[in-house]
Formats: sequence, C-alpha cells, structure tokens
Amino acid sequence: MKISRLILVPAFVMLISGGCYKNEPVPSALFSVTGSNNFKIPCIATFTNNSVNSFSWAWNFGDDSVSALQNPVHIYLRPGQYPVTLRAYTQSRKEWSSLTQTVVIKDTIQ
Repeated sequence: MKISRLILVPAFVMLISGGCYKNEPVPSALFSVTGSNNFKIPCIATFTNNSVNSFSWAWNFGDDSVSALQNPVHIYLRPGQYPVTLRAYTQSRKEWSSLTQTVVIKDTIQ
C-alpha cells in the first residue's frame, strides 16, 4: 500500500501543476507597422506588437523570414506585397490567435 501512495502523490502533483494554465484568457493578435523610406526599397519595417493576453509570439514576414521577438524590425529589399502574420500565444502555448496584414513595399522608381 505504501508503494501505491508514492505513485499517486507525484501523479496528483502533476495534475495540479498541469492545470495551472486552465484559466488563461485567449490572446488577441494585433500589430501595426511603420516603414522607412515611405515603404520604398530598401525599407526598414518596424512592427509594433499590440497583442492582448499573449506571452510569446511567432512572426512570418512573407518573404521566408521569421522572428520570435515581441517587436521585431525587418528589412525588405525587393518590392512586392508581403502577407505578414503574427501568431500570439498564451504562456502554456495551448491557446493562440493570429492576424495577417499585407505590407506593400514599392520600388524606388515609383
């Protein structure tokens, strides 16, 4: 009987610690972007993360570049339309929200 109690105690502790994230609020991914050079190449895009209830982030800048920074800066060297996606996660990473916005980078000739 003592052996089964030793097994149940760690299992109970794991259940309690695993449940601490159950009441996490669902995040809401939000961001804005500003661009140097009036969004003409070369453009330094500064992303401001306005997400709510988030603990970590995953950015995709639409040109095969990614970041996990909260407020990243990215340089675009070619004109085009880039779908930028921010995924905002809770601390447990069990809940997440994403937002995609298109960033238009223009050629310097325009």
